[in-house]
Amino acid sequence: MSRVSRIVGEAGRFMAVGAVSTAVAVLLYNWLAYEPYSLWSPLDRHITTSYIVSHAVGMLVSYELSRRWTFKDRAERKPGEGFLSYAVINFLTMITIPVGCLWFSRHALGLQSGLADNVSGNVVGLLISQVARFYLFRRFVFRRPIHYTEVYDDPHVLSGTAEGSGASVLMEEPTVQSTCGSVRRPGS
Repeated sequence: MSRVSRIVGEAGRFMAVGAVSTAVAVLLYNWLAYEPYSLWSPLDRHITTSYIVSHAVGMLVSYELSRRWTFKDRAERKPGEGFLSYAVINFLTMITIPVGCLWFSRHALGLQSGLADNVSGNVVGLLISQVARFYLFRRFVFRRPIHYTEVYDDPHVLSGTAEGSGASVLMEEPTVQSTCGSVRRPGS
């Protein structure tokens, strides 16, 4: 699979995960905050708390779907570190970029209407932050592992020549350091 098709596939899955997690957050928020259809809610009319809880759940859904589907061929850098990095990147890009776009629209461009606020913050800002998150998640949270065979076709022969001599360079068998000096790995 080419690099471009891999990135396009990840981007498509990333957008689908964003749609699902946003739907979860919005539906949960409306249930928690407004008790639609007279469904009991533990947070009825606690608007801010409902928003925080629902979007935290949406972020958990997004993380799990991203980890298990969007970036399934990539590994977290260290176990447990992935979610913290994910949460920090999510928080920073969801606050700074849309708010920055809203500020620019209102103060630099002088656009003061509700429509301008929604377009700048909720359309332009969210689209830019979505692109930023995709890049940052790929770069810092879900890094693509490099397999030895991607660098060298045969793990025992380098694909170049030694100092232009025309001869293939054989790799030495790996050794393990011990208190007695260098020893061969078991099974080699």
